[in-house]
Amino acid sequence: MKPLVIILAFSFTAWTSLAGQLSEQTKSMSQGAKNALSLEIPNVDSKLASEVWKDYMKDFYDAKPKWDRKTKEWFCDNADITAIGYGNTVDIYATTEDMGNGSRINVWFDLGGAFLSSREHPEQYTEAEKIMMRFALEVAQEKTRQELAGEMDELKKLQREMGRLQSLNERYHKEIERAEEAIRKAQEGIIENEKQQEGMLLQIAEQEKVIEGVQKRLNDL
Repeated sequence: MKPLVIILAFSFTAWTSLAGQLSEQTKSMSQGAKNALSLEIPNVDSKLASEVWKDYMKDFYDAKPKWDRKTKEWFCDNADITAIGYGNTVDIYATTEDMGNGSRINVWFDLGGAFLSSREHPEQYTEAEKIMMRFALEVAQEKTRQELAGEMDELKKLQREMGRLQSLNERYHKEIERAEEAIRKAQEGIIENEKQQEGMLLQIAEQEKVIEGVQKRLNDL
């Protein structure tokens, strides 16, 4: 299988997997119950999904989502997305929520009096699906970047621990060298001490002879 074919096959598999997590649903939001694109994102919490959504809309579509504390929605006012607005601006609402081991993002596209749906706006809806799919890939990339950063931090910790162990090893070697030097000096001291003991034994023997001679003179008196 040629590399290009492998890449295309992988892309198709990834797209199919993401498509299985994307659905069209009627969901409640600040403007009422409206048609939304709902994307489930496994192994990613709503906080990360929100952060990526904010950057994604800004970087890819020059739209700046603002957080509404009251409605708990991200709101993009007058976003200029030609493939969806067809020359008109689009208001985009988004919410994120945690669910199980992942999260869900719900996105509403207000075309100006009508919310985007596959039935009424099939071509624009397809473009919106692409936006959601691309967003899912952005989330996956950011999650992987964060995992990489975490693994790099763990590597740095291990490297610091390795440095500590190496320093400890050097200290042990120095202690051994000092101990070996002390042993060498002690061995030399033992040899010198034994020589001195031999000399002292000779002096003692000589002194004993002197004492014997003096004792003999005493006995002769």
